[in-house]
Amino acid sequence: MLFLLLNTIHLSLASKDTMETSSIFSEHLLSPKAPKPIIHYTHYDYLIASVLLLMYILFVMLYIKNRKRLNQVIKAFYINRFASQLAREEVSVVNRVSVLLSIIFLFSITLFIRQIMEYYGWFSEVNEMLLFLSILASVIMVYAVKFITIKFLGFVFKTAKETDEYALTVLLYINSLGLFLLPIVVCIAFAQNVSIEIFIQIGLYILAIFLFTRMVRGLIIGLNSVRVSKFYLFLYLCSLEILPLIVMIKIFIRSTLS
Repeated sequence: MLFLLLNTIHLSLASKDTMETSSIFSEHLLSPKAPKPIIHYTHYDYLIASVLLLMYILFVMLYIKNRKRLNQVIKAFYINRFASQLAREEVSVVNRVSVLLSIIFLFSITLFIRQIMEYYGWFSEVNEMLLFLSILASVIMVYAVKFITIKFLGFVFKTAKETDEYALTVLLYINSLGLFLLPIVVCIAFAQNVSIEIFIQIGLYILAIFLFTRMVRGLIIGLNSVRVSKFYLFLYLCSLEILPLIVMIKIFIRSTLS
């Protein structure tokens, strides 16, 4: 009984002392900015997220329904046997696998170019959606002109078989390049502790390797055919393959150094 009485007196004295103690949140020079909590919104690029989500859905569809063909497309980049097999079989513009892979490529290369522009501050005053659509339209136009030119040259020089094989080779490398660029654009979009410039350089190296390998494959196709003029083959490679690449590299170097 005595213990309970002493404990009650101690608690009452402690509560009295606490109530009389001045609050640490008073008598200061800070003034409240808002009476209620303010929700913090983080700036996020929903355009990139939407494009990456779409590419992920397309890749999952391909992996589930056409896993064997997808593996052949990837192997065709470094194994000539698979490249020749796909060129002889159903790799064409109207094939479902090729269509989905071409869509992945278009979005991957467009997103990669946009990320480079954003990193170096090019066209920063242009609307993001407008810039993305402009790059996408430019890529589509470039490859449309390329395929039309290849077909036209095959018709003019009576080398339809060789030009069709080269066009399928270009399409095959487009399909493969989209898959290789997909993880690069994902890393650029979400990497935090690693410099974005590293992934940009890796992506540029991948582009250079693909372009060089494609030109070598096209050169082999032309040299193995007796109907293809070596002079016109050299002229084509210089005017439509090497020259645009040199111009783009020169523009990129000037832009990064300025």
